[in-house]
Amino acid sequence: MVPNRVQRQYSCLLLGAACLAGPVQGQDQPSPDRPFVFAREIWRASVSAAALEDDATFASPPDRVELVSRPVGADDAGDHFVQRIRGWIEAPRTGSYRFSMTSDDDGLLYFSPSEDPNDRVLVAAVSGFTGPDEFDRQKRQTSRPLTLIKGQRYYLEARHRDYDGADHLSIAWRGPGMPSGVSIPIGMALAPEFTLETWENVARGHPSGLSVFETPPDRVERVFSMGSSDVGVNVATRLRGQFMPPQDGEYRFLVTADDLAELRMMDPTRPQGWSRLAVLTGWTSPNGWDERSEQISSPIQLKAGIPVQLEARHWQGTGPGHIGIGVVGPDGLDYRPIKSTLKPAETMESRTQ
Repeated sequence: MVPNRVQRQYSCLLLGAACLAGPVQGQDQPSPDRPFVFAREIWRASVSAAALEDDATFASPPDRVELVSRPVGADDAGDHFVQRIRGWIEAPRTGSYRFSMTSDDDGLLYFSPSEDPNDRVLVAAVSGFTGPDEFDRQKRQTSRPLTLIKGQRYYLEARHRDYDGADHLSIAWRGPGMPSGVSIPIGMALAPEFTLETWENVARGHPSGLSVFETPPDRVERVFSMGSSDVGVNVATRLRGQFMPPQDGEYRFLVTADDLAELRMMDPTRPQGWSRLAVLTGWTSPNGWDERSEQISSPIQLKAGIPVQLEARHWQGTGPGHIGIGVVGPDGLDYRPIKSTLKPAETMESRTQ
């Protein structure tokens, strides 16, 4: 439990007089007990970049207050304003994290290694501006590695000033269980995830006839793209995942691999449950999606929103090796390879008011 004295500090620091000026009331205030609920406060004032570091800039009641489930800045506030987003996050896993921010114009990002906002320190900053998705444009945009403990809550605060033109503010993180080197906006997740299984020291054979796939794999990895390189030498791999058709229409699936591969789709009408879509009896280059006619499936009619299960079985001899699954479809749809996309994280419910 948080001592009453500290809890009062949280309430004061978090919203202060803002309760008099916006829709956030009573139990709706963000707190350590409600991670991923953020207060977004806006002051219609023009300030310098240096003023963002001064607490006095945020001492008066804000002109607008909202509760949001993602720490993203307002996009309808016009020009010449200051905003602050603050609340608590919870570490999904123990490990090393880096936080990044984007903003237009200047921005500051504070992090507290505890639940207490008084412990916050500046960990990242934007000087001038960045694009909305440019989490690596400036060196100071990204924090140093910070160790977070699974289940613990941490205070996070972003400050931003807009002068004119386009304006935006967003916060992202990267850490254990996330794709390497990719910044994921807080409140979002990559979905769906795919699975890559690997069997070591497998003698040459076409994947359609390898019995090794009936045994437990030596390695299992969660991946966020149906395209994997450097899989090893003399290995068999199996890449599995789901594709969700965005609209009704005709689709073709493709496989690329070095050396041999078979692409299958779950078919509940067949006794074995799987039907072959495409095959490779020789290698292709990593981006060689149309080097062989056999690697492209016949047209398949799919319904929007009804997922299909895909599986590529693969054998690799010498060389770095790769395996990939792609799809082309109506209205120019072209995913080669199929990749995860950003979706709202299911565990972070929206509390926008």
